[in-house]
Amino acid sequence: MNARTNTLQAERFQASDIEVVRVEANLGAEVRGLDLTAPLTPEIADLLRSLLWEHQVLFFRDTGIDDARQGEIGRIFGEPVVDSIAKRRGVTPGQIFPLNTGPYSNAYYGTRWHADATYLERPYLVSILRSVIAPELGGDTAYSSGISAYESLPEAVKQKIAGLTAIHKPNKKAYQLIKDETELEDYLSEYSGVEHPIVITHPFNGKKVLYVNENFTHEIVGLPEDEGKQLLSYLIHQFYRPENIVRFKWRPGSLAIWDNRAVQHYGVADYGNAQRQLVRVVAQGDRPVR
Repeated sequence: MNARTNTLQAERFQASDIEVVRVEANLGAEVRGLDLTAPLTPEIADLLRSLLWEHQVLFFRDTGIDDARQGEIGRIFGEPVVDSIAKRRGVTPGQIFPLNTGPYSNAYYGTRWHADATYLERPYLVSILRSVIAPELGGDTAYSSGISAYESLPEAVKQKIAGLTAIHKPNKKAYQLIKDETELEDYLSEYSGVEHPIVITHPFNGKKVLYVNENFTHEIVGLPEDEGKQLLSYLIHQFYRPENIVRFKWRPGSLAIWDNRAVQHYGVADYGNAQRQLVRVVAQGDRPVR
């Protein structure tokens, strides 16, 4: 679906043209002219889903939306989900809190490459992030495509990993965010690891996705330890390749919606002590399958 086709489709139900501009060859598109403060009609919902499954991550500027509208946009893709640590601390679905990210913050200062919550049996399908306060310099988020990462693999590697699975655990996240030893032990006992295929099939566009990540994938099942580590490292490094990556510069009011089943992201820690505040909403997904 090209930009002109998207514009024509949108004109059926919205007065202003909608322009969809591809940002990089393998993923990412900026959507212009779509008023996200207006009613979210079924036609708008269908368009957003269609664009996301095609482009994998969508970017919007100067949205003017608030937390409540961001939550409504999330429900276009599925029911809201609570982060596993926040859930244990009493946060319920639909509650939205700002994330102040930085060296002296309540959240991360930079991240490893990861897809959100792959240590769950049903990881998030879609993640939505909105900038409230952005540093003047730095603080970008980079996104990498598991679809293009898979498609660029040598055929011999595709055959080798076709039937393999891997164990995903939240240990790195837990050790970073949980300081109380008893709470940490309880959390790691509750989320002790889940097994997912290394190659999954996207539930909506049918494409194959490389489904391992640096932050949560611990080991490949059924291979000798050294061989498994070497293969996992090789697969994870596919997400570092520039041709699989798009990078987004935040401004206040900017919004990113990404397909958490197909895309990994990386928070860039290059903004020192500058203030950076984001709001996140996530939508429930199904268990990944081959």
